[in-house]
Amino acid sequence: MSIHPAEDDARRYPYWRRNRYVIASANFVCGMGFNLVWPFVPLMVRGLGVRENLETWVGYMLLVFYLVSFAVSPVWGGIADHFGRKLMVLRAMLGIGVAMLLMPLAETPLVFAALLMLIAVFNGFTPAGVSLLVANTPPQRIGSAVALAQTGGLVGQALGPAFGAALIALFEPQHRLFWISAALMLGGGALVAAFVGEVKQLAAGPWRVRWIGGLRDMLAVPRLGLLYLLNFLFMIMWYGGVTVVTVFVIQILDAQGADAAEEAFWVGAAAMAMAVGTVIALPFWGRALDRIGPGRVLVYATIATIVTHLPLLVIETPLQVAIARAAFGLGAAAMPTAIVQLIRMHAPAGTDARAISYSTAFQFFAMGIAPFAAGLIGPLLGLRVYFALTIAAIAAGLWLWLRTAARDRG
Repeated sequence: MSIHPAEDDARRYPYWRRNRYVIASANFVCGMGFNLVWPFVPLMVRGLGVRENLETWVGYMLLVFYLVSFAVSPVWGGIADHFGRKLMVLRAMLGIGVAMLLMPLAETPLVFAALLMLIAVFNGFTPAGVSLLVANTPPQRIGSAVALAQTGGLVGQALGPAFGAALIALFEPQHRLFWISAALMLGGGALVAAFVGEVKQLAAGPWRVRWIGGLRDMLAVPRLGLLYLLNFLFMIMWYGGVTVVTVFVIQILDAQGADAAEEAFWVGAAAMAMAVGTVIALPFWGRALDRIGPGRVLVYATIATIVTHLPLLVIETPLQVAIARAAFGLGAAAMPTAIVQLIRMHAPAGTDARAISYSTAFQFFAMGIAPFAAGLIGPLLGLRVYFALTIAAIAAGLWLWLRTAARDRG
């Protein structure tokens, strides 16, 4: 007697309906908590005494932050494959929350940077949640489920900078705002602990740390390396661009003689604009992923990334920056979800969490190299040259992807 597909899904994936809403809610709370402070890190560093070469200081701090995240992400991915994915979501949300409680204790830029490294060890709550959903959702529902989870996080990301801009003036020193972020991160972790269920799909054999060997195995899979490259280039412009755009806005406002209140407003507006655009677009892109597939969506999102970054080469006001970031969010929102689905399609059976974790590692590296490169290029040539180089790099990545796709079809 045959089993109806809906009944089979209910048996194999008993928690997926509840999980998609709980993960979306937890991502909302944690996204708000993280982005309550993240766009304002350059202002906090300046408040700790850095007055010259701010972009270079911030660049070095974030490079080390994301290098730590880069190094530990595949380790967490291997643990997820062998011990379960819910554990990794809790590790990220609760670990970041506890680390953020310590941030206001920093009295110098170096101590501030050291405590950022502690946050980096636990970084990655969004990829951990995506990995759990991918493994515990019917394949035909993954696109919309992951899009909903990302929408929750992005709504939080949109509201976070707005609340941060409103609250930061109440805190002296400014990095005491991390206490509010810590409370929100711990609240998101509590939601996951109480309500998320998991059917564990564990890899065979004992777990051991295989960073380089595991990466070599993944790169041997056709097209997986190219997906990692595209994710790396995209994240340079997505999350990696958040603090770079903050410094860009500060430079524009400094030239106009703006005061501190205007700085906080426009820094928050630029960060919020991208998140709002993404929130509006993600439901559409989630349906598109289920209907036309992640391959096509990846191409469309990459083209949108290029087109919406071109205005940064010429715009002159913070309002124009905010509009460009909103357009970027609208056009490119589906890129992370498309890449996750394609990685799962290409990864060997039982290694999807590890394969995604390497993608996350390259994502973290991109998020660190972006402000670092901007800190080197900006003082010498200006941030517009940096933006031009990133546009050229992702255009080259798209060309490689299309060339490979054409060769496979031929």
